[in-house]
Amino acid sequence: MRTWILGLLLVIVGLASALGLWLLGYHLTGKSAFQHWKAERIAMGDRFDWKALAPPPVAPEQNFAEAPLVRGSIVAKGKVDARFKALTLPKGAEAGLGNWMEGRRDDLVAITTAYGTTDLQTVFKPMEPIFRDLDQATRRTGNRFPLAYEEGEIPALLGFRAAMRTLRVRALANLRSGHPDLALEDLQTCLRFADHLKAEPHLISALLRTATLNIALQVAWEGLEDRLWTAPQLTVMQADLARMDLLASLKLAWQAERSYGIAQAESLAGDRPKMMFIPEGGPEPVRLGVLGRGWLYRNALESSRFVTCLVDAQDEKAHRVYPDRIISGAAWEKRLRFRYDLLPARIGVPTLLGQVERFTRTQALIDEGAVVCALERYRLDKGQYPERLEDLIPAQLATLPHDLVTGGPLLYSRKGDSFKLYQVGWDGVDHDGTVGWTGEGAARKLDPARGDWVWPHASH
Repeated sequence: MRTWILGLLLVIVGLASALGLWLLGYHLTGKSAFQHWKAERIAMGDRFDWKALAPPPVAPEQNFAEAPLVRGSIVAKGKVDARFKALTLPKGAEAGLGNWMEGRRDDLVAITTAYGTTDLQTVFKPMEPIFRDLDQATRRTGNRFPLAYEEGEIPALLGFRAAMRTLRVRALANLRSGHPDLALEDLQTCLRFADHLKAEPHLISALLRTATLNIALQVAWEGLEDRLWTAPQLTVMQADLARMDLLASLKLAWQAERSYGIAQAESLAGDRPKMMFIPEGGPEPVRLGVLGRGWLYRNALESSRFVTCLVDAQDEKAHRVYPDRIISGAAWEKRLRFRYDLLPARIGVPTLLGQVERFTRTQALIDEGAVVCALERYRLDKGQYPERLEDLIPAQLATLPHDLVTGGPLLYSRKGDSFKLYQVGWDGVDHDGTVGWTGEGAARKLDPARGDWVWPHASH
Protein backbone atom coordinates (compact mmCIF):
# COMPACT_ATOMS: atom_id res chain seq x y z
CA MET A 1 0.00 0.00 0.00
CA ARG A 2 2.76 2.38 0.94
CA THR A 3 4.55 1.64 -2.34
CA TRP A 4 1.32 2.38 -4.25
CA ILE A 5 0.85 5.69 -2.44
CA LEU A 6 4.47 6.65 -3.01
CA GLY A 7 4.13 5.83 -6.71
CA LEU A 8 1.00 7.93 -6.99
CA LEU A 9 2.68 10.86 -5.27
CA LEU A 10 5.63 10.57 -7.61
CA VAL A 11 3.30 10.59 -10.62
CA ILE A 12 1.48 13.67 -9.29
CA VAL A 13 4.76 15.44 -8.56
CA GLY A 14 6.05 14.46 -11.99
CA LEU A 15 2.96 15.74 -13.74
CA ALA A 16 3.00 18.95 -11.72
CA SER A 17 6.68 19.43 -12.47
CA ALA A 18 6.16 18.77 -16.17
CA LEU A 19 3.27 21.24 -16.25
CA GLY A 20 5.29 23.79 -14.32
CA LEU A 21 8.27 23.40 -16.63
CA TRP A 22 5.98 23.73 -19.67
CA LEU A 23 4.41 26.89 -18.28
CA LEU A 24 7.84 28.24 -17.40
CA GLY A 25 9.11 27.63 -20.91
CA TYR A 26 5.85 28.93 -22.40
CA HIS A 27 6.22 32.27 -20.67
CA LEU A 28 9.99 32.50 -20.94
CA THR A 29 9.58 32.32 -24.72
CA GLY A 30 6.59 34.72 -24.76
CA LYS A 31 8.46 37.69 -26.16
CA SER A 32 10.23 35.73 -28.88
CA ALA A 33 6.94 34.05 -29.89
CA PHE A 34 5.25 37.43 -30.17
CA GLN A 35 8.11 38.96 -32.17
CA HIS A 36 8.16 35.97 -34.54
CA TRP A 37 4.40 36.30 -35.18
CA LYS A 38 4.70 40.06 -35.70
CA ALA A 39 7.55 39.59 -38.20
CA GLU A 40 5.42 37.12 -40.16
CA ARG A 41 2.55 39.63 -40.33
CA ILE A 42 4.84 42.45 -41.46
CA ALA A 43 6.20 40.20 -44.21
CA MET A 44 2.57 39.75 -45.35
CA GLY A 45 2.17 43.53 -45.68
CA ASP A 46 0.48 44.19 -42.34
CA ARG A 47 1.14 47.50 -40.56
CA PHE A 48 2.13 48.07 -36.93
CA ASP A 49 4.21 51.26 -37.13
CA TRP A 50 2.36 54.44 -36.18
CA LYS A 51 4.16 56.33 -38.95
CA ALA A 52 2.38 54.04 -41.42
CA LEU A 53 -0.98 54.24 -39.63
CA ALA A 54 -1.21 57.97 -38.95
CA PRO A 55 -2.50 60.31 -41.68
CA PRO A 56 0.06 62.48 -43.51
CA PRO A 57 0.78 66.03 -42.31
CA VAL A 58 -1.62 68.73 -43.51
CA ALA A 59 -1.00 72.46 -43.84
CA PRO A 60 -2.79 74.18 -40.91
CA GLU A 61 -4.91 76.40 -43.15
CA GLN A 62 -6.23 73.29 -44.97
CA ASN A 63 -6.53 71.04 -41.91
CA PHE A 64 -10.13 70.40 -40.83
CA ALA A 65 -8.90 69.60 -37.31
CA GLU A 66 -7.22 73.01 -37.03
CA ALA A 67 -10.42 74.97 -37.71
CA PRO A 68 -11.24 77.01 -34.54
CA LEU A 69 -14.66 75.42 -34.09
CA VAL A 70 -13.22 71.93 -34.42
CA ARG A 71 -9.87 71.95 -32.63
CA GLY A 72 -11.13 72.45 -29.08
CA SER A 73 -13.64 69.65 -29.33
CA ILE A 74 -10.93 67.23 -30.46
CA VAL A 75 -8.24 68.01 -27.92
CA ALA A 76 -9.95 69.31 -24.78
CA LYS A 77 -10.86 66.30 -22.67
CA GLY A 78 -14.24 66.69 -20.97
CA LYS A 79 -14.93 70.07 -22.59
CA VAL A 80 -17.24 70.91 -25.47
CA ASP A 81 -17.03 74.13 -27.42
CA ALA A 82 -19.89 76.38 -26.25
CA ARG A 83 -21.02 76.71 -29.85
CA PHE A 84 -21.42 72.95 -30.10
CA LYS A 85 -23.47 72.99 -26.91
CA ALA A 86 -25.84 75.42 -28.60
CA LEU A 87 -26.49 72.78 -31.27
CA THR A 88 -27.57 70.07 -28.83
CA LEU A 89 -31.15 68.92 -29.29
CA PRO A 90 -33.46 69.85 -26.38
CA LYS A 91 -34.76 67.30 -23.90
CA GLY A 92 -37.40 65.11 -25.48
CA ALA A 93 -36.37 65.83 -29.08
CA GLU A 94 -34.44 62.59 -29.52
CA ALA A 95 -37.69 60.66 -29.08
CA GLY A 96 -38.81 62.25 -32.35
CA LEU A 97 -35.81 61.00 -34.33
CA GLY A 98 -36.63 58.22 -36.76
CA ASN A 99 -34.46 55.45 -38.10
CA TRP A 100 -34.12 55.18 -41.85
CA MET A 101 -32.77 51.64 -41.67
CA GLU A 102 -36.03 50.63 -39.99
CA GLY A 103 -38.15 52.68 -42.38
CA ARG A 104 -39.12 55.34 -39.81
CA ARG A 105 -39.19 59.06 -40.64
CA ASP A 106 -38.25 61.81 -38.19
CA ASP A 107 -41.23 63.24 -36.34
CA LEU A 108 -40.64 66.96 -36.88
CA VAL A 109 -43.83 67.85 -35.02
CA ALA A 110 -42.53 66.18 -31.86
CA ILE A 111 -39.10 67.75 -32.32
CA THR A 112 -40.65 71.20 -32.85
CA THR A 113 -42.71 70.75 -29.67
CA ALA A 114 -39.58 69.79 -27.74
CA TYR A 115 -38.04 73.11 -28.82
CA GLY A 116 -41.10 74.87 -27.41
CA THR A 117 -41.99 76.58 -30.67
CA THR A 118 -44.20 76.16 -33.72
CA ASP A 119 -41.55 77.21 -36.24
CA LEU A 120 -38.23 75.39 -36.44
CA GLN A 121 -36.69 78.11 -38.60
CA THR A 122 -36.82 80.53 -35.66
CA VAL A 123 -34.79 77.98 -33.68
CA PHE A 124 -32.17 77.54 -36.39
CA LYS A 125 -31.68 81.21 -37.25
CA PRO A 126 -29.38 82.01 -34.25
CA MET A 127 -27.39 78.86 -35.09
CA GLU A 128 -26.64 79.99 -38.63
CA PRO A 129 -23.13 81.38 -37.86
CA ILE A 130 -22.16 78.08 -36.20
CA PHE A 131 -23.48 76.02 -39.11
CA ARG A 132 -21.59 78.31 -41.48
CA ASP A 133 -18.33 77.81 -39.55
CA LEU A 134 -18.86 74.05 -39.55
CA ASP A 135 -19.60 74.04 -43.27
CA GLN A 136 -16.46 76.04 -44.02
CA ALA A 137 -14.37 73.77 -41.80
CA THR A 138 -15.55 70.66 -43.66
CA ARG A 139 -14.54 72.24 -46.97
CA ARG A 140 -10.87 72.11 -45.99
CA THR A 141 -8.94 69.62 -48.09
CA GLY A 142 -7.29 67.45 -45.43
CA ASN A 143 -7.36 66.30 -41.85
CA ARG A 144 -4.84 65.28 -39.21
CA PHE A 145 -5.71 65.59 -35.55
CA PRO A 146 -3.31 67.65 -33.37
CA LEU A 147 -2.42 64.54 -31.38
CA ALA A 148 0.65 62.50 -30.53
CA TYR A 149 -0.29 59.46 -32.60
CA GLU A 150 2.93 57.65 -31.74
CA GLU A 151 2.04 57.96 -28.05
CA GLY A 152 -1.41 56.47 -28.45
CA GLU A 153 -3.26 59.71 -27.70
CA ILE A 154 -6.99 59.34 -28.42
CA PRO A 155 -9.16 62.23 -29.69
CA ALA A 156 -12.05 63.47 -27.58
CA LEU A 157 -14.41 64.16 -30.54
CA LEU A 158 -16.92 65.93 -28.31
CA GLY A 159 -20.12 67.53 -29.56
CA PHE A 160 -19.96 66.36 -33.16
CA ARG A 161 -22.77 63.81 -33.01
CA ALA A 162 -25.11 66.36 -31.41
CA ALA A 163 -24.22 68.91 -34.11
CA MET A 164 -24.88 66.41 -36.89
CA ARG A 165 -28.29 65.53 -35.44
CA THR A 166 -29.34 69.17 -35.32
CA LEU A 167 -28.06 69.72 -38.84
CA ARG A 168 -30.11 66.71 -39.95
CA VAL A 169 -33.27 68.19 -38.40
CA ARG A 170 -32.67 71.48 -40.19
CA ALA A 171 -32.07 69.65 -43.48
CA LEU A 172 -35.31 67.71 -43.12
CA ALA A 173 -37.23 70.86 -42.24
CA ASN A 174 -35.93 72.47 -45.44
CA LEU A 175 -36.57 69.32 -47.47
CA ARG A 176 -40.19 69.04 -46.40
CA SER A 177 -40.85 72.75 -46.87
CA GLY A 178 -39.83 72.63 -50.51
CA HIS A 179 -36.14 73.58 -50.30
CA PRO A 180 -34.22 70.42 -51.29
CA ASP A 181 -31.28 72.56 -52.39
CA LEU A 182 -30.75 73.79 -48.82
CA ALA A 183 -31.28 70.28 -47.48
CA LEU A 184 -28.61 68.93 -49.82
CA GLU A 185 -26.14 71.56 -48.61
CA ASP A 186 -26.58 70.41 -44.98
CA LEU A 187 -26.42 66.76 -46.05
CA GLN A 188 -23.12 67.37 -47.82
CA THR A 189 -21.71 69.13 -44.76
CA CYS A 190 -22.40 65.96 -42.75
CA LEU A 191 -20.89 63.76 -45.45
CA ARG A 192 -17.76 65.90 -45.71
CA PHE A 193 -17.31 65.73 -41.94
CA ALA A 194 -17.58 61.93 -42.08
CA ASP A 195 -15.10 61.88 -44.94
CA HIS A 196 -12.53 63.77 -42.86
CA LEU A 197 -12.49 60.86 -40.40
CA LYS A 198 -11.69 58.17 -42.96
CA ALA A 199 -7.90 58.27 -42.51
CA GLU A 200 -7.91 58.56 -38.71
CA PRO A 201 -6.46 55.43 -37.05
CA HIS A 202 -8.80 55.30 -34.06
CA LEU A 203 -11.78 53.02 -33.54
CA ILE A 204 -13.64 55.93 -31.94
CA SER A 205 -13.15 57.90 -35.18
CA ALA A 206 -14.46 55.03 -37.28
CA LEU A 207 -17.46 54.65 -34.99
CA LEU A 208 -18.22 58.38 -35.20
CA ARG A 209 -17.84 58.29 -38.96
CA THR A 210 -20.40 55.50 -39.24
CA ALA A 211 -22.75 57.22 -36.79
CA THR A 212 -22.50 60.46 -38.77
CA LEU A 213 -23.30 58.69 -42.02
CA ASN A 214 -26.34 57.05 -40.42
CA ILE A 215 -27.47 60.45 -39.14
CA ALA A 216 -27.02 62.09 -42.54
CA LEU A 217 -28.56 59.27 -44.56
CA GLN A 218 -31.89 59.88 -42.84
CA VAL A 219 -32.10 63.03 -44.99
CA ALA A 220 -31.11 61.24 -48.19
CA TRP A 221 -33.52 58.36 -47.52
CA GLU A 222 -36.55 60.53 -46.71
CA GLY A 223 -36.01 62.58 -49.86
CA LEU A 224 -35.71 59.39 -51.92
CA GLU A 225 -38.83 57.85 -50.37
CA ASP A 226 -40.90 60.98 -50.95
CA ARG A 227 -39.34 61.72 -54.35
CA LEU A 228 -38.26 65.20 -53.38
CA TRP A 229 -34.82 65.28 -55.03
CA THR A 230 -34.23 66.62 -58.53
CA ALA A 231 -32.15 64.73 -61.10
CA PRO A 232 -29.08 67.02 -60.63
CA GLN A 233 -29.32 66.65 -56.84
CA LEU A 234 -29.56 62.87 -57.18
CA THR A 235 -26.43 62.89 -59.37
CA VAL A 236 -24.50 64.79 -56.70
CA MET A 237 -25.76 62.54 -53.91
CA GLN A 238 -25.00 59.39 -55.88
CA ALA A 239 -21.39 60.49 -56.41
CA ASP A 240 -21.03 61.29 -52.69
CA LEU A 241 -22.33 57.88 -51.63
CA ALA A 242 -20.33 55.97 -54.23
CA ARG A 243 -17.02 57.18 -52.80
CA MET A 244 -17.80 56.28 -49.18
CA ASP A 245 -15.61 53.36 -48.04
CA LEU A 246 -16.10 52.21 -44.47
CA LEU A 247 -14.13 49.00 -45.00
CA ALA A 248 -10.80 50.81 -45.30
CA SER A 249 -11.61 52.93 -42.23
CA LEU A 250 -12.48 49.88 -40.15
CA LYS A 251 -9.38 47.97 -41.21
CA LEU A 252 -7.23 50.94 -40.21
CA ALA A 253 -9.08 51.17 -36.88
CA TRP A 254 -8.42 47.51 -36.08
CA GLN A 255 -4.74 47.92 -36.90
CA ALA A 256 -4.60 50.91 -34.56
CA GLU A 257 -6.45 49.11 -31.76
CA ARG A 258 -3.99 46.25 -32.06
CA SER A 259 -1.06 48.66 -31.93
CA TYR A 260 -2.49 50.26 -28.78
CA GLY A 261 -2.68 46.87 -27.09
CA ILE A 262 0.84 45.96 -28.10
CA ALA A 263 2.22 49.31 -26.97
CA GLN A 264 0.52 48.93 -23.61
CA ALA A 265 1.99 45.46 -23.09
CA GLU A 266 5.47 46.64 -24.06
CA SER A 267 5.14 49.67 -21.82
CA LEU A 268 4.03 47.66 -18.80
CA ALA A 269 6.82 45.17 -19.43
CA GLY A 270 9.29 48.01 -19.06
CA ASP A 271 10.62 47.78 -22.60
CA ARG A 272 9.58 51.32 -23.61
CA PRO A 273 8.45 54.56 -21.96
CA LYS A 274 4.95 54.77 -20.53
CA MET A 275 2.39 55.66 -23.22
CA MET A 276 0.14 58.71 -22.98
CA PHE A 277 -3.02 56.61 -22.79
CA ILE A 278 -1.81 54.98 -19.55
CA PRO A 279 -2.94 57.33 -16.73
CA GLU A 280 -0.42 59.17 -14.61
CA GLY A 281 0.43 57.17 -11.55
CA GLY A 282 -0.59 53.98 -13.36
CA PRO A 283 1.15 50.61 -13.16
CA GLU A 284 4.88 50.61 -12.77
CA PRO A 285 7.03 48.42 -15.05
CA VAL A 286 6.56 44.75 -14.23
CA ARG A 287 9.01 43.49 -11.61
CA LEU A 288 8.65 39.76 -12.35
CA GLY A 289 11.61 39.63 -14.69
CA VAL A 290 11.60 37.54 -17.84
CA LEU A 291 8.69 35.38 -16.62
CA GLY A 292 6.44 38.41 -16.07
CA ARG A 293 7.36 39.96 -19.39
CA GLY A 294 6.68 36.64 -21.10
CA TRP A 295 3.21 36.53 -19.55
CA LEU A 296 2.44 40.02 -20.89
CA TYR A 297 3.69 39.14 -24.35
CA ARG A 298 1.66 35.92 -24.41
CA ASN A 299 -1.48 37.95 -23.67
CA ALA A 300 -0.48 40.53 -26.28
CA LEU A 301 0.02 37.73 -28.80
CA GLU A 302 -3.38 36.16 -28.08
CA SER A 303 -5.36 39.42 -28.27
CA SER A 304 -3.37 40.57 -31.32
CA ARG A 305 -4.24 37.36 -33.14
CA PHE A 306 -7.92 37.95 -32.50
CA VAL A 307 -7.82 41.58 -33.67
CA THR A 308 -5.83 40.44 -36.71
CA CYS A 309 -8.70 38.21 -37.78
CA LEU A 310 -10.82 41.38 -37.72
CA VAL A 311 -8.19 43.15 -39.82
CA ASP A 312 -8.25 40.31 -42.34
CA ALA A 313 -12.05 40.15 -42.48
CA GLN A 314 -12.31 43.10 -44.86
CA ASP A 315 -10.56 43.54 -48.19
CA GLU A 316 -11.03 47.18 -49.12
CA LYS A 317 -9.37 46.76 -52.52
CA ALA A 318 -11.84 44.05 -53.56
CA HIS A 319 -14.64 45.79 -51.63
CA ARG A 320 -15.44 42.51 -49.89
CA VAL A 321 -15.94 41.23 -46.37
CA TYR A 322 -15.22 37.61 -45.34
CA PRO A 323 -17.22 36.51 -42.26
CA ASP A 324 -15.50 33.10 -42.19
CA ARG A 325 -12.20 34.78 -41.31
CA ILE A 326 -13.54 35.96 -37.96
CA ILE A 327 -13.37 33.76 -34.86
CA SER A 328 -16.78 33.81 -33.17
CA GLY A 329 -16.94 35.13 -29.64
CA ALA A 330 -18.35 31.81 -28.41
CA ALA A 331 -15.53 29.84 -30.01
CA TRP A 332 -12.98 32.28 -28.59
CA GLU A 333 -14.36 32.00 -25.05
CA LYS A 334 -14.60 28.22 -25.27
CA ARG A 335 -11.01 27.87 -26.38
CA LEU A 336 -9.74 30.05 -23.54
CA ARG A 337 -12.20 29.11 -20.80
CA PHE A 338 -9.53 27.33 -18.72
CA ARG A 339 -6.66 29.64 -19.64
CA TYR A 340 -6.58 31.85 -16.56
CA ASP A 341 -3.11 33.02 -17.53
CA LEU A 342 -4.71 34.72 -20.57
CA LEU A 343 -7.35 36.57 -18.56
CA PRO A 344 -6.29 40.06 -19.83
CA ALA A 345 -6.75 38.93 -23.43
CA ARG A 346 -10.12 37.38 -22.59
CA ILE A 347 -11.36 40.59 -20.97
CA GLY A 348 -10.47 42.85 -23.89
CA VAL A 349 -11.85 40.82 -26.79
CA PRO A 350 -15.65 40.80 -26.15
CA THR A 351 -15.84 44.60 -26.47
CA LEU A 352 -14.83 44.30 -30.14
CA LEU A 353 -17.37 41.69 -31.21
CA GLY A 354 -20.15 42.68 -33.59
CA GLN A 355 -18.52 45.82 -34.97
CA VAL A 356 -17.59 44.28 -38.32
CA GLU A 357 -21.20 43.20 -38.96
CA ARG A 358 -22.53 46.69 -38.16
CA PHE A 359 -19.96 48.45 -40.34
CA THR A 360 -20.54 46.03 -43.21
CA ARG A 361 -24.32 46.46 -43.13
CA THR A 362 -23.93 50.24 -43.19
CA GLN A 363 -21.53 49.98 -46.14
CA ALA A 364 -23.97 47.65 -47.91
CA LEU A 365 -26.79 50.16 -47.53
CA ILE A 366 -24.56 53.02 -48.66
CA ASP A 367 -23.73 51.04 -51.81
CA GLU A 368 -27.43 50.39 -52.30
CA GLY A 369 -28.16 54.08 -51.71
CA ALA A 370 -25.98 55.03 -54.69
CA VAL A 371 -27.95 52.55 -56.80
CA VAL A 372 -31.26 53.95 -55.52
CA CYS A 373 -30.17 57.44 -56.63
CA ALA A 374 -29.56 55.97 -60.08
CA LEU A 375 -32.95 54.24 -59.99
CA GLU A 376 -34.66 57.55 -59.18
CA ARG A 377 -32.83 59.27 -62.02
CA TYR A 378 -34.00 56.50 -64.35
CA ARG A 379 -37.59 56.91 -63.11
CA LEU A 380 -37.48 60.67 -63.64
CA ASP A 381 -36.24 60.08 -67.18
CA LYS A 382 -38.36 57.07 -68.19
CA GLY A 383 -41.42 57.40 -65.96
CA GLN A 384 -40.89 54.06 -64.23
CA TYR A 385 -38.19 51.95 -62.60
CA PRO A 386 -36.17 49.61 -64.83
CA GLU A 387 -36.87 45.91 -65.17
CA ARG A 388 -33.22 45.10 -64.43
CA LEU A 389 -30.38 46.93 -62.70
CA GLU A 390 -28.30 46.42 -65.84
CA ASP A 391 -30.62 48.90 -67.58
CA LEU A 392 -29.00 51.65 -65.51
CA ILE A 393 -25.71 51.21 -67.37
CA PRO A 394 -24.23 53.42 -68.72
CA ALA A 395 -26.59 56.41 -68.45
CA GLN A 396 -27.16 56.31 -64.68
CA LEU A 397 -24.31 54.03 -63.51
CA ALA A 398 -20.88 53.20 -64.89
CA THR A 399 -20.79 49.86 -63.08
CA LEU A 400 -22.99 48.04 -60.57
CA PRO A 401 -21.70 47.47 -57.03
CA HIS A 402 -21.54 43.87 -55.87
CA ASP A 403 -22.64 41.99 -52.79
CA LEU A 404 -20.07 42.59 -50.04
CA VAL A 405 -20.29 39.07 -48.60
CA THR A 406 -20.71 36.82 -51.64
CA GLY A 407 -19.22 39.01 -54.36
CA GLY A 408 -22.32 38.32 -56.45
CA PRO A 409 -24.76 40.85 -57.92
CA LEU A 410 -27.22 42.92 -55.91
CA LEU A 411 -30.73 41.46 -55.91
CA TYR A 412 -33.43 43.64 -57.44
CA SER A 413 -37.02 43.42 -58.60
CA ARG A 414 -39.55 46.04 -59.66
CA LYS A 415 -42.69 46.01 -57.56
CA GLY A 416 -45.38 48.10 -59.27
CA ASP A 417 -44.46 51.71 -58.62
CA SER A 418 -41.73 50.67 -56.18
CA PHE A 419 -38.86 48.16 -56.03
CA LYS A 420 -36.99 45.75 -53.80
CA LEU A 421 -33.21 46.03 -53.59
CA TYR A 422 -30.99 44.05 -51.25
CA GLN A 423 -27.92 41.92 -50.79
CA VAL A 424 -27.54 38.86 -48.62
CA GLY A 425 -26.43 39.47 -45.07
CA TRP A 426 -23.72 38.19 -42.78
CA ASP A 427 -24.68 34.52 -43.11
CA GLY A 428 -24.35 34.60 -46.92
CA VAL A 429 -27.83 33.11 -47.36
CA ASP A 430 -30.55 34.70 -49.51
CA HIS A 431 -33.62 35.23 -47.28
CA ASP A 432 -35.63 36.72 -50.16
CA GLY A 433 -35.24 40.25 -48.87
CA THR A 434 -36.25 39.55 -45.26
CA VAL A 435 -34.40 41.55 -42.63
CA GLY A 436 -33.33 40.17 -39.25
CA TRP A 437 -34.60 41.56 -35.96
CA THR A 438 -33.75 41.05 -32.32
CA GLY A 439 -35.88 41.86 -29.28
CA GLU A 440 -39.58 42.60 -29.11
CA GLY A 441 -41.85 45.61 -28.83
CA ALA A 442 -40.07 48.88 -28.06
CA ALA A 443 -36.80 46.96 -27.63
CA ARG A 444 -36.91 45.52 -31.15
CA LYS A 445 -34.03 46.53 -33.38
CA LEU A 446 -32.32 45.39 -36.54
CA ASP A 447 -29.77 42.62 -36.13
CA PRO A 448 -26.95 43.02 -38.68
CA ALA A 449 -25.89 39.39 -38.20
CA ARG A 450 -29.28 38.00 -39.29
CA GLY A 451 -31.38 38.25 -42.44
CA ASP A 452 -30.67 40.22 -45.61
CA TRP A 453 -29.43 43.80 -45.91
CA VAL A 454 -32.40 45.44 -47.61
CA TRP A 455 -32.86 48.99 -48.82
CA PRO A 456 -35.70 50.14 -46.54
CA HIS A 457 -39.01 51.58 -47.58
CA ALA A 458 -41.14 53.67 -45.26
CA SER A 459 -43.30 51.75 -42.81
CA HIS A 460 -46.84 53.11 -42.67
